[in-house]
Amino acid sequence: MTTAPRRPLPVNPGLTGTLTAVLAMALLAGCGGADGAAPSPAPAPASAAAAEPSDGTTVTATPADPGGAETSADHNAADVAFAGKIIPHHLQAVDLATLAQTRAGDPWVRDMASRILSARDTDIRTLKGWLDMWGAEPLPRDHKMPGMQTKAEVDALAKLSGPAFDKRFTTLMIKHDGGAIAIAGAEQEKGVFEGGKALATAISTALSAEVKELKGYLAKLK
Repeated sequence: MTTAPRRPLPVNPGLTGTLTAVLAMALLAGCGGADGAAPSPAPAPASAAAAEPSDGTTVTATPADPGGAETSADHNAADVAFAGKIIPHHLQAVDLATLAQTRAGDPWVRDMASRILSARDTDIRTLKGWLDMWGAEPLPRDHKMPGMQTKAEVDALAKLSGPAFDKRFTTLMIKHDGGAIAIAGAEQEKGVFEGGKALATAISTALSAEVKELKGYLAKLK
């Protein structure tokens, strides 16, 4: 008798990064290939994701425009669009954080960059696994999306260092996180894939906390 695939487990919306890997393992364990073999689970992250603000408050995500029509019983075009957009969006966050590791003047900024790298890397691995299962690919790195910086903006940031870098990096990351929250909002509103909706909620919650922390730091620089 054939055993039906297990449904993906929900994720605590207060976290991303660490729980993303756990979510990926649960999903991939229940989705075998054509020969019945289960794919290898996504690796666990080195550390937790974005820090929560000290007072524990969060900012509500703003839903973006919906994706397309349903494409299968367990996922639809909105789910595919979410994964396809967040991967290149996160990759640019990785680019910005990598610059901060060598050009930031304040240790706080370098620590924030390390947390960004850890969380985004874990999310990217999970999302790529979903796209592989669905036979889809992420959007190009230069695709225009909410919060994305232009090449000129990234190049200009790379020329800064010390306090000037810290202020500009923080400003750009606030804008960048806001775009990711909007993309996650579209998945929360229109997606049907349980894993995607849970991850979108986790991303929205964690990045809202990250934005609040970045804004608090930026205010101290003025």
